[in-house]
Amino acid sequence: MRNIFFTLGYFMVMVLAGTLLYHYNKPTRNVAREKGIPVTATELYQQFTSDESQASQVYLNKVLQVRGQVLEVKNTHAKGKVVVLNTGDPMYGVACTLDNEHAQAVQPGKEIVVKGVCTGYLSNVVLTNGYLMN
Repeated sequence: MRNIFFTLGYFMVMVLAGTLLYHYNKPTRNVAREKGIPVTATELYQQFTSDESQASQVYLNKVLQVRGQVLEVKNTHAKGKVVVLNTGDPMYGVACTLDNEHAQAVQPGKEIVVKGVCTGYLSNVVLTNGYLMN
């Protein structure tokens, strides 16, 4: 009886380890190839602040093509930078993570179009895997 429990436990640990290994090594989405939903930074931010659950149903985990003016560019601990687009709110905006290759050309005040995966709304609307369109 003890042998059966040991075998089942071992099997469950192996399945869990295999699943974790698969998800860890899964390649990231290629945002550049996917078609993005066009939206301005102001529209996107207003939709999330007015009705977060409705906006999440529409935009969450989808590729967005966001147009807006760069408010600030922040360095991250990892490679890349976070570009915050102006939404008219003095405190918050749309934050998009870009890798160093794309972030070098971005300057505050410049109008840009970024494509990225919407991961939700904290204080900012967050886009990851950012790609600079222009």
